[in-house]
Amino acid sequence: MVTMDDCTKCLQGFSKVILILINTLSLLAGIALIAVGGWALAVGKEKLPDLGVPITPAGTCLVVLGVLLMLVGCFGCFGAITGKHNLLNIYLMVLGVIIILEIAVIIFVLVNKAKVSDSISDAIADPFGDVNKDGLDASDFNKNFVDTVQSVAECCGIEGPEFWTNKAFGGKVPASCCENAAEDDQLCAVADAYKGGCLENSEGLVKKALIAMIVAVAVLVVFEIVCMILAWCTRVGADYEQQA
Repeated sequence: MVTMDDCTKCLQGFSKVILILINTLSLLAGIALIAVGGWALAVGKEKLPDLGVPITPAGTCLVVLGVLLMLVGCFGCFGAITGKHNLLNIYLMVLGVIIILEIAVIIFVLVNKAKVSDSISDAIADPFGDVNKDGLDASDFNKNFVDTVQSVAECCGIEGPEFWTNKAFGGKVPASCCENAAEDDQLCAVADAYKGGCLENSEGLVKKALIAMIVAVAVLVVFEIVCMILAWCTRVGADYEQQA
C-alpha cells in the first residue's frame, strides 16, 4: 500500500532530479553568455555593424547575466543535491529578484516600444546618408552597415530605391538592394530592387523582435516560478527526512 511517506519521497526525488537538470542547463547557458559577452567586448566594435545598440554596455550585460545564471545554477544544483536550507533559500531569493527584474524589463519594453521608429531613424540616417553622398568611395564600415541592413530587412534606401541619388550609381542602387545580385556586384538595377524602405522594414523587424522578447521573458518567468516550486518541494522534503 502506498503511504504518505512514499508519496513525499517520490515528490522530493522528482523535484531534486528536475532541479539538478534545469540548473545544469543554467550553468551551461551562463558559460555561453559569458563567452558571447566577452567576445563582444573584445572584438565586437570591429566585427559587428553599428545598429544603434552600444556594443560595450550590451556585452557587459551579457557577461553579468552569464555570471548570474552560473551562480543560480550552482546554488540550485548544490542545494538540490545536498538539501541544505541555506543554499536553497539563497536560490529562492535570487530567483525572486530575477523574476522582479524580468517583469520590470517587460514593462520597460512595453512603455518604450513606441520610440522604436525614432531610434531606428537615428541609427540608420548617418550611414545611409554618407553612402549616398560618397557613393562607391564611401567608407567600408558605412557600406557594410548599409549592406547588412538592406540584406537583413530586405529593403532599399531609407524610404525606398529612390533614396539613392548619387550620380556615381548611374541610376542604379547598391547591390544589397537586390535579392538576386551576384556577390561581386556593387550595383543593381532599380527594377530588381526591394520596393520597401529600410526605415519601415527595420521598424517592423525590431517590433517583431521586441514582441518575441516579451513572450520569451514571460515564458522564462513562468519557468522560473516552476523552479521555485521545485526548490520549495526539495526543501520541504529535506525537512521531512530530518524529522523522520
